[in-house]
Amino acid sequence: MNKIHVSLAALLISGSIASANEVPLVTSGGTKVSIYGRLELNASYEDGATSAMWSANAASPARGPEGDKIDPQGRTTLSIARTRLGLNLSGSSKEDEPDLRGRFEVDFAGNSNYNNFNGSSGLRIRQSWGSVNYKNLGLTLLFGMTDDLILPLDPPAVHPTAFNGVSNVGSRRPQIRITQAIGPTEVAVAATHDHLRVADNVASSSPALQARAGLKLPASWAGEKANWALGVGYLFAKDEAANADNDKRNPRGPETSLIGIDLSLPLLVNLALTGEWFMGQNLSRYGNGSLGLDHTTESNPDKVKADGIKSMGWWCALSAKLPAKISAASGIGMENLDESTVIPGSRKNNMFVFANLGYNFTSAAVVTFEWVTLATDYADRIGLDDSGSVQNTKVDSGNLNRYEVNFRYNFR
Repeated sequence: MNKIHVSLAALLISGSIASANEVPLVTSGGTKVSIYGRLELNASYEDGATSAMWSANAASPARGPEGDKIDPQGRTTLSIARTRLGLNLSGSSKEDEPDLRGRFEVDFAGNSNYNNFNGSSGLRIRQSWGSVNYKNLGLTLLFGMTDDLILPLDPPAVHPTAFNGVSNVGSRRPQIRITQAIGPTEVAVAATHDHLRVADNVASSSPALQARAGLKLPASWAGEKANWALGVGYLFAKDEAANADNDKRNPRGPETSLIGIDLSLPLLVNLALTGEWFMGQNLSRYGNGSLGLDHTTESNPDKVKADGIKSMGWWCALSAKLPAKISAASGIGMENLDESTVIPGSRKNNMFVFANLGYNFTSAAVVTFEWVTLATDYADRIGLDDSGSVQNTKVDSGNLNRYEVNFRYNFR
């Protein structure tokens, strides 16, 4: 999910990619264009049953004919799918004109299955937006595809996308956004593209609404340029399909909604705390919230789960910049379903713990080793025994460890 609103913690891990002597290209229309990106290789080993390239939960272990657990075979992956290429654009800087900016960015992680390790079949657009900033008014208009307003931070991990479905909510989507800055505060509202379950191939009947109010103040104890920031976000989506068929046009179930808090807090000059908390429902299409579970079981609206999928999640992390070009980070996160909306036999809570250590060869090149453990609990299955009585069948919890080495060369 690597959002534009990058936390201080993420900056400490990623290293600087800016060049003081950068000379941007200039188009015939006067637009300045700067190229940026990163070359990246992820090499990892996972010791549990997994899915696709990066696992967001640990599968329940299988059992043999005698009921004994079958240990899943570990797997290794090497992928360049997170290699990125982007363009930063800026327009006229005349005093009587608003400030124009834009960004276009692609990577190769559009298909997260096993067929794009060489980056050949998963090209996707991550960012494509333009903005108009009226500096004298503190007003910014943005049009295009960029990160969600809600919960804009990411854990300072090698690839935070792996924590989608484990409390790291938020993604990217096309939107129209208005942001108003008033002193140290900022209020933003966005109308965003929303869709129902991918399997239904149906758009929503109305856009989703996102809003966030943020406060940023100096953190003088952590350095001259350090700031701490706090934000409160809100999401509402109607969850109604735009079908011609009157039967399928009916509301599919409870709305999607969320309220969340994000915090970025420098503790010392080279030590930062970041974290997020949220409570909401039916968030599977927002960074795989709600443990990635949908509140519909089939395309048929009659199969809607009446109460939706309600969950609460949080994560927090510490990151540090150490001597000898060393950086480190560690964090924990959890997401739990409300007991009233747990689906028998399915996931009911998810937890991750991670720690990493990085070494910067230069300000632009870094190698990072990371350990992650995922733990997923499952609800008991409900069935009938031979006599017809209701019985619960225990579903084992899943556990997964991932050991990863990440090589990254940032350029700009």
